[in-house]
Amino acid sequence: MKKLNVAKLVLAISTSFLFFNCEKNTEELEEINNNATAKNAHVCIEKWDTSENSSKASSLKAKEWETGQTIRVKFLNGNNFVQSKVRQYAVEWENYANLKFEWVSSGSANIKIGFREGQFADEAGSWSYLGTDSNNHAHSMHFGWFDNNTTDDEFRRTTIHEFGHALGLIHEHQNPVAGINWDRDAVYAYYAGPPNNWTRAQVDNNLFRRYEANISNYSVYDSKSIMHYPIPAEHTTDGVAVGRNTQLSATDKSFIASIYPGTTTGGGNCDGVAAYNSNTSYSVGDKVTYQGNLYQRTTSGWSNLGACDSAPSTDICAGVSAYNGNTSYSVGSKVTYQGNLYQRTASGWTNLGACGN
Repeated sequence: MKKLNVAKLVLAISTSFLFFNCEKNTEELEEINNNATAKNAHVCIEKWDTSENSSKASSLKAKEWETGQTIRVKFLNGNNFVQSKVRQYAVEWENYANLKFEWVSSGSANIKIGFREGQFADEAGSWSYLGTDSNNHAHSMHFGWFDNNTTDDEFRRTTIHEFGHALGLIHEHQNPVAGINWDRDAVYAYYAGPPNNWTRAQVDNNLFRRYEANISNYSVYDSKSIMHYPIPAEHTTDGVAVGRNTQLSATDKSFIASIYPGTTTGGGNCDGVAAYNSNTSYSVGDKVTYQGNLYQRTTSGWSNLGACDSAPSTDICAGVSAYNGNTSYSVGSKVTYQGNLYQRTASGWTNLGACGN
């Protein structure tokens, strides 16, 4: 195999990484659907510690949890139904990240969740502090539009999105290699109105600002990411729209596994989950296996989360070809080289770790 340019590799290894053939009629239909959903979707804002300089992206590596850590999560208010829905969908991250959520009702917690009621009755938005910033706030995550009439799609979309922030993920449209062709005047006008009422500076911060590659974890830009804002076609100069993503994309899954590598708490989604026992008293959020399926307790009974599956391959290099000096690689391409996995970025190659992990 031809040797990589050593100078480029050294530069790439010192660089941080961050943070995803249809026929014409199908493409047009998808864009129409994307545009319709983008216009009607709620969006969240990013929360930063006020002591930080928000004019420059903070190093998200500094906000990552310890790999394998158990993160304590507590609800500050909310009824059993909305709490159960948050628990149901938040744990999807456990299937791909080597982390575990422990749901506590008292005592200290890392993530503290509020809903729009009581002391938070005037808080209409949804948001989360990034990663370990959650430790510094008595109210670190909020769901401002959840109630008993919220659809499962919206519970899934917003819960997984906000917990993505809590794990340290930024908005995907701010990925250093996103390259979205914004119609800035149209975006400013749209977000200046209700329900956002944002200033131009807030639009710049929440939409147009892209994170610096040298301080960010990032992968190839992924328009399907759960962390992406919906974008109507009229907000871009080329008419490209992004719909309302409601579940983890393939790149979301592989990317979070690269940030928190190792044996995931989910692995096979039923790994470590005990079989149902009729003599046991279960609480909302508890999981059991029964006749080859995974179930979770809700306020109204048991929710089937799907068939038990096997653990995914733990080798990050599985299915990735060796580097070839005669091949032209694009941003996001992955190769193996001397027992390690590398990914092409805008500035070179980034070492994602040793094969076999």
